[in-house]
Amino acid sequence: MKALGIISLVLSIAGIAVAGYLTYVHYNVGALVCGVGDCEIVQSSKYSQMFGIPIAIFGLLMYLAILALIIVRHTMQDWSDLASTGILVLLIAGTIYAAYLTYLELEVIRAICQWCVISAIITVLLLITEVTRLIRTWNAPLDVAYEED
Repeated sequence: MKALGIISLVLSIAGIAVAGYLTYVHYNVGALVCGVGDCEIVQSSKYSQMFGIPIAIFGLLMYLAILALIIVRHTMQDWSDLASTGILVLLIAGTIYAAYLTYLELEVIRAICQWCVISAIITVLLLITEVTRLIRTWNAPLDVAYEED
């Protein structure tokens, strides 16, 4: 696995940790640690759930799916392109949704959750890493492109 693949792997694991923590504190607000911002206000707002499901669970599922697709891409060459496409689709959607949630925090809720910001940053960094990987794959000769993972 090349450097960009390792970066994506580490970022997805970090995303799982943050989203897992946010899921836990959704149900155990007393465990919430917030050094910067008003995490409790954000976590208890009506925007912290969608269809009665905590937003953090959707984030956790996204990061888990990305991790699974990274593993598939690295271990199953025939599925590599499809896995990369799935990763990009998840990250584009995740980045758009993270931007929307950040807007809600700033303009509607008027409170910031440091953990939500960290998750948004992880998502954007993952997107940048995966787009960079895609560009490098496009620019690489065909026989080297499959070794780029």
